[in-house]
Amino acid sequence: MRTDEQFKQIQKGDLILVKWNNYFVKHTPKSKIVMFYNVFDNKESHNEIICQRKGNHYFNYLVYLQGESSAKEVYKILE
Repeated sequence: MRTDEQFKQIQKGDLILVKWNNYFVKHTPKSKIVMFYNVFDNKESHNEIICQRKGNHYFNYLVYLQGESSAKEVYKILE
């Protein structure tokens, strides 16, 4: 995904694929480099996509767009 507008269109239940950086995987139990999620929530007011609450898997998409996020690649999987 390349723009904040694309992230704003993500809704609860959408299927996304996230490639995390090594630091996230090393310090987040039960995580892997590439993971699929049914989005738990899109907190547009905080620019956050909450992938899953259990394990605290989330990322700020403005930080992602700046290339500084623990999420290295994000793709929405078409229905």
